[in-house]
Amino acid sequence: MLLELFPYLSALLIEEVERRPDQVVLRTRVRAATGSCRCGQSSARVHGRYVRRLRDVAGGGLGVVIELCVRRFRCENPACTAVTFAEQISGLTTPHSRHTPLLREVLTQIGLALAGRAGARLASAVGLTISKDSLLRLVRALPEPGIGKVEILGVDDFAFRRGRHYGTVLIVMASHRPLLLYDGREGEDLAAWLRDHPEVKVICRDRSSGYAEGARVGAPQAEQVADRYHLWANLGQAVEKTVNAHRSRLAEPSPGSASGPDHMEVEPEVVQPAKDMKIVIRLREQHAAAHELWQQGMSKAAIGRKLGLHQATVRKLVNAPSADDVVARSLQRAHVVDPYVGYVHQRWNEGVRNAAQLYREIQQLGYPGGELAV
Repeated sequence: MLLELFPYLSALLIEEVERRPDQVVLRTRVRAATGSCRCGQSSARVHGRYVRRLRDVAGGGLGVVIELCVRRFRCENPACTAVTFAEQISGLTTPHSRHTPLLREVLTQIGLALAGRAGARLASAVGLTISKDSLLRLVRALPEPGIGKVEILGVDDFAFRRGRHYGTVLIVMASHRPLLLYDGREGEDLAAWLRDHPEVKVICRDRSSGYAEGARVGAPQAEQVADRYHLWANLGQAVEKTVNAHRSRLAEPSPGSASGPDHMEVEPEVVQPAKDMKIVIRLREQHAAAHELWQQGMSKAAIGRKLGLHQATVRKLVNAPSADDVVARSLQRAHVVDPYVGYVHQRWNEGVRNAAQLYREIQQLGYPGGELAV
């Protein structure tokens, strides 16, 4: 009956079955009279015995432990470097393992699906006791699956540290699996990888000029496309850039269009000119300096080292015909409190220095944001 439930135990002789409150223990020994060394030589000379405990998949909600009496044989092959060897049962034992292959596969799948802590909790619920670290070790021990030829490649950047340090991720678009991560987001690195993979036919990327140049140089045979996310994101950025570029042409509100809680008239919001903003001043100075060095014949990499700027920033500055283009691209998002800044400044100058009070007042004017921004 047990062999019908556990066919992989057919090479063992089950001598005793013990039922404990939390597990079932099977005491077994190997049926065969001889063992086979790794050199291929069979031996019947028993050198010693010891008990090996193997954990198996749970049965009936209880853990199963196989206590196997293992024999150690003397190798009779004079050319073999092993003097003695322990017998191994095909499909049941592997050197130094405390789990049967079936249990190891089950735990590996749990680790893949739920990772450490959650996987350990699920394993405990079905009668398998294992730590989160052991689950993660099983996952890490898996061999890397073969990728094969990559015909459709995805390219995008990611942040090691947002605003400071970036890298590039390559993705197999057919399976949406990461293929490679590397430091930096320069076109030269992408081109070098593509030269070693001439099978790439389509490159799905964002609108980065560095990736565009790398794809063109490294895989001239490939078609460059954009995915849905980048199409929508770039469309939104283009609309915001256009609106910000023409922001000064927007009509100012009439003096009587807004009033405070006590029907107090609010002066029209004064839109601060972009040239007075610190970030805009810095962008204009960087644009002028980059163009001056570029006209002197310096490379973009040399300009970046001299000005202390990332090469991607230098490329953006040099490629922009005017500083206004850089400013419009940088000022893409207006703050939610911007339409009420004029009123807040007026009330502050009148002596209302309580942020909570100002927040309540502009709430009545339609402010949709939170108090922290105020």
